[in-house]
Amino acid sequence: MSTITDIGTLISRHPDIHGGGAIIAGTSVTVRRIAIWYKQSLTAEEIASRIGHLTLTQVYAALTYYHANRDEIDVEIVAEAAEGDRIEALYQSQTQIQSESQVLEMPSVAQYPSRREFMKLPIEERRRILAEQAEVMLIHYQDDREWQELQTGDLIDY
Repeated sequence: MSTITDIGTLISRHPDIHGGGAIIAGTSVTVRRIAIWYKQSLTAEEIASRIGHLTLTQVYAALTYYHANRDEIDVEIVAEAAEGDRIEALYQSQTQIQSESQVLEMPSVAQYPSRREFMKLPIEERRRILAEQAEVMLIHYQDDREWQELQTGDLIDY
């Protein structure tokens, strides 16, 4: 005997999850995400295999919700794409400004004709040069947003 599932229980909304958008109940997978993959010609089976913890029933529920509320979800998709484009353009402009203005000036071993010549310097001088290099690199990485994001370890799968 099979169990009857109320399809209305498969999709939910929570204000704290994805801005209150429609999600597959019990997960944080958005209907929008399923719809995007569906629009990219993935089948329900392919989508379910990509997100291993979803059942085929959950994917079909998300697709049913999408088709019943297509205008709403399509507006969300367009808004998300526009926000992504805005963030990417902002990042690109900041990266370009940084690369144009940020030239690391530090004493380096490369200023000496050979490593051997650098090694002939008194130990205190070598330590001073290496400490200056370390300080410049520390400042560089502290100012680098991409490095800061990597350090947080907050990688999100989209």
